[in-house]
Amino acid sequence: MTPLENAILDIIKGSNGVKASQIANELNIDKKQVNSLLYGNLKVYCCQDSSYKWYLASAFTAGVAPKDDNVVGADKDLENLCKYYLNCLSIEGNNSISAFLTSSYNLNYAEVNKIDKSGFDSENAAVFLNKIARQRNMTAYVGYPIMIMKIYSLKTKQSYLKVVPIFIFSLEYGSGSINMSNIPSLNMEIIKRYTPQDSNAQIYELIDLENQLGLNSQETEIEIDELVVRLQEIRHWEWKEKLDPYNLNLEIPIGMLTQEGIYNKAVVIATERSPYTQGLESELSALSQLSTQSYKDTALYNWVHREGGSGIGREAVQNSILQETASLEVLPLNTEQDQAIQKALKSNLIIVTGPPGTGKSQVVTSLLVNAAWNNKNALFTSKNNKAVDVVDIRVNNLGNRPIMLRIGNNQYAYRLAEVIEGLLSSNADQSDVDDFNYYKTAYDEKISACTTLKRKKNEYIAFRNRLDRLEQKVCHIREKTWGAFLGKVDDEDIKKLRNAVDECTVSYSQTRKEQQSFLTKIFWFVVKDKRKQQFEEKVSILNNISKCYGIKPLPADIPEDTYIQYKNKIVGCINDLQTFIEYSSLLNDFNDSESLENIDRQLIAHKSTLADIAHKLWEKWLVTCPLQISAEKRVEMTQYVAAMRLIGDVDVTGYPEQKLQFSKLQKEMAQFMPCWAVTSLSVKGRIPFQPGFFDMVIIDEASQCDIASILPLLYRAKRAIIIGDPKQLSHISSVSKSQDVSLLQKYKVGFEWSYSANSLYSIASGIANPGQIVHLRDHHRSFGDIIEFSNTEFYEGKLRIATDYKRLNTPGNEAPGVRWVDVSGKTIRPSTGGAYNNQEIEKVISELKHLIVENGYCGSVGVVTPFKSQAEKIREIIEKTPSLKDYLHLKNDFLVDTVHKFQGDERDVMIFSPVISQDTPLSAISFLNNTGNLFNVAITRARSMLIVVGDMQYCSECKISYMEHFVDYIRKHLHVEKPLSTLTCYESREYPRVDNPEQVSDWERYFYTELFDAGIKTVPQYPVDKYKLDLALFFKDRMLDIEVDGEMYHRDWNGELCYRDQLRNQRLYEIGWDVKRFWVYQIRDALPWCIEQIREWMKSQV
Repeated sequence: MTPLENAILDIIKGSNGVKASQIANELNIDKKQVNSLLYGNLKVYCCQDSSYKWYLASAFTAGVAPKDDNVVGADKDLENLCKYYLNCLSIEGNNSISAFLTSSYNLNYAEVNKIDKSGFDSENAAVFLNKIARQRNMTAYVGYPIMIMKIYSLKTKQSYLKVVPIFIFSLEYGSGSINMSNIPSLNMEIIKRYTPQDSNAQIYELIDLENQLGLNSQETEIEIDELVVRLQEIRHWEWKEKLDPYNLNLEIPIGMLTQEGIYNKAVVIATERSPYTQGLESELSALSQLSTQSYKDTALYNWVHREGGSGIGREAVQNSILQETASLEVLPLNTEQDQAIQKALKSNLIIVTGPPGTGKSQVVTSLLVNAAWNNKNALFTSKNNKAVDVVDIRVNNLGNRPIMLRIGNNQYAYRLAEVIEGLLSSNADQSDVDDFNYYKTAYDEKISACTTLKRKKNEYIAFRNRLDRLEQKVCHIREKTWGAFLGKVDDEDIKKLRNAVDECTVSYSQTRKEQQSFLTKIFWFVVKDKRKQQFEEKVSILNNISKCYGIKPLPADIPEDTYIQYKNKIVGCINDLQTFIEYSSLLNDFNDSESLENIDRQLIAHKSTLADIAHKLWEKWLVTCPLQISAEKRVEMTQYVAAMRLIGDVDVTGYPEQKLQFSKLQKEMAQFMPCWAVTSLSVKGRIPFQPGFFDMVIIDEASQCDIASILPLLYRAKRAIIIGDPKQLSHISSVSKSQDVSLLQKYKVGFEWSYSANSLYSIASGIANPGQIVHLRDHHRSFGDIIEFSNTEFYEGKLRIATDYKRLNTPGNEAPGVRWVDVSGKTIRPSTGGAYNNQEIEKVISELKHLIVENGYCGSVGVVTPFKSQAEKIREIIEKTPSLKDYLHLKNDFLVDTVHKFQGDERDVMIFSPVISQDTPLSAISFLNNTGNLFNVAITRARSMLIVVGDMQYCSECKISYMEHFVDYIRKHLHVEKPLSTLTCYESREYPRVDNPEQVSDWERYFYTELFDAGIKTVPQYPVDKYKLDLALFFKDRMLDIEVDGEMYHRDWNGELCYRDQLRNQRLYEIGWDVKRFWVYQIRDALPWCIEQIREWMKSQV
């Protein structure tokens, strides 16, 4: 070592941290010379903190260097949150760690003499940590105990030994200090060694082992010596020696070991972080330094400070339909989808949730279009590339030029340049403007017509409910003596009765001496007889009128208290008769009003053309947009296109001015692509890191997203739209619960932000208020019998099945729905873990051959199973069967895999293989018991047919609740209904026997008989599609569904019930039925009118 190097080290040794400039001044030499040595020959002896002060490596490892102060003005809540997630990422992002035992280059580990939470005696470990601290893409851990594992390289055709820690302790090192975590993680590399399945199965195995070791217990503190003893007891791995973390084996250096096995040794080991993790960590670090004011106008601020619930609140749940008509429906939208778009354009936070097939992707596409339409910009993101690519294609295929820029592809800058060049060369003219105005007017008129029909529909519902409430009052009157006069009295009759009782009351009072004046009392003997005679005449008139209504005659000598009772009875009769008149009038008006079925037909017709007009309007809007570009902006656009041609493939690092200008131009040009799409981990360096850069960020499949990776996206947007279904695949973390609780406490972060326990969807649901959560309930994907189980088991029966069955691609000679192929097999657990069932595999292959080869089916087909081993064996057999393989891959868009690969996907026909049968290991049952959401995803991928190949008896008693319920459901639905052609009208006026008498109301029976007596013969409980019609009428070539409102009698009819009926009617219209609904009070009190309505329908068919 040179004298100058020694002098520099002496200065550093005698200081409490010193900068290179101070060293240069003290030695009176150039700072460049000092830096050259510090970063060169002296780098193994020194380290530098974030304030650019230098320390000896020994001081660094001993923890004597000062720590950095917090950034002044940083938002403490955000800072703690980001540091918490950085620590979580450190644990999870590198939970699969190993290093080569020997190397011709630098080793990625160093053996330590003892496990110490504050430093290491080993000089090698100190130097090693120093080196790692200077490499931003590397991070270090303490590992104990150590497995020596042999691997074989296909590339070099040689075997190598690797160092693989069993437990990993995260390290915090920097600014001269070291801190080792109290709670270790299991190394995923060990799980892979003994469970070589797919990554998802390995995570579940990891979590199971953590549970057995108590690592997920939130209250138990486990010492490392107890932990390794328990591990040795429950796992018969290759233990080479007794484990004692307090007395490590130092006799033989770790690099001299040659046999595979687990040793009582510890190392500091380094691993490289993925570029995605590095990017996220970099942005979280930047966020941790933000002041409160610097990000106040972002979605992130709203979440951190619980202001996500502002904007549209609870009162918006009942928003008027008249406020929900501004969306541009380039795709047909139902009420809830339209509501989601309306709210998303106004509120800080909106959650759009719905079961499979409810049109969440349709909402995303429409929302992005409407963002552009409303001059807003939006960022769409999801965890996986497929979801992002699908949205990119859907949005851009709607118009004649793209509006969405797919970020992440290296060609995106060229694509942007192509769009800009296309805008510059646009030949739009006044005729395009005229076309735009024409379609805008047509669209507005159609929207206005729909709004009018919706108003009429609401008025009809209100009318019906008002009539129903009045009829409830009438029901109580029917039992009285004058109840028979419903519909037989008018205002004149009531007037006569009222006048008679009023005159009688006046006359009666005149017969009461005590009620007279003083003068009259003196001459009472003169007027008494005359007044009594007058009263008797009035009583006679009243009795003649009241006896018509069954009221007993009033005697002339009635005492006063009895007369008052009598009078009140007459007044009650009058009020009841008045109610009769009001009810009859309202019923007549109701009968004369336009029927709900006609309103629905008109709405359906309008909605069917609305999307066509909107699509043309959208295209014309895209065409005319270039006409609004200013001359100044066109110059910038020209510059950008030229710059791309000139330097698009050139390294401009040496031309900083041109690089800066090009970067600025590229950001300016992004406004011409208002929608951007990117995967959530590909954001760093691709999307400007600016607060509120986007008006909104749309996050898809949020139940699978961790919270940490979304924080930088929330920072970039003003508002957030969260899309997801908590009943499908969820976020899985390898961070143990005990580790998570420890970190939450350390950083003073609330449980709701938990990295391991909560998904992005979960925390968003907690921040939002009820008015900001839109539930999609119209299911459009699957045949009714397929989705109905999930509807009942997972979604509380709230789904409305609105599938267009004409679009289902059902195999020939097969009926759509669910079919169970019962096969008794044996479940085998291979040494690698998982499970497979050879008998089920054979039957799956047989079903595929029958479906594809024999029947020539050309629809899309999938085979899904919970176990990777099963999927692999099915795939192997298909690969060895050329005829089947060729058919599947050429004609059937075929996929066989585990559930995770089918998330976001769907097939015409799905085959589900549950695998479980005789000898199923408890671990497989436990796995399935904890993954009900996987089952939900598996069975809801099918559109037309779901074929289950498995042991029905075993599944019915397997102690997996959803599986047992599914078997019960299948058994109830495995019945064959009579073909429609064999069902004929009945020849008796007596209501016939039906399969579901408990669902038949007395009024249906009554109406059936009355129609029969009127010469109209109907079929009760006629099966059509997934419905049972109350009464079916066949006349000529037409069919009429006659519905009787028995279920809703004396109950308010709300929008949800009305909407379900609308979907039902729409489905019946599609398959050629007409619909007429009659309410109970119409049948009871206007039966001739009801029968005439049906006669009128029959006449219209002639």
